[in-house]
Amino acid sequence: SLFIDSQVVKWNVEKAIAFHKGDKNAKYVVDRIDVQYQPGHLNASQSETKAADGKYLAVGCKFAKDRFLPTGPLHPENAQLID
Repeated sequence: SLFIDSQVVKWNVEKAIAFHKGDKNAKYVVDRIDVQYQPGHLNASQSETKAADGKYLAVGCKFAKDRFLPTGPLHPENAQLID
């Protein structure tokens, strides 16, 4: 996620490593999607398994109302599902 730009970016890890090693022709950004707020936590479908499919992405936001009372852990109050 791009916290300041209110965007989520899909990128290719292998091409990003190649770009870092000097291959300036490697295009590592696959897609950019605008979201409605500053994204915080991301969770892709089946992302904690070996068989991650990457079909869906849930974006959470912790910048929301009522942050002034520190009575427990903050949980995302806004969410956006990207397919």
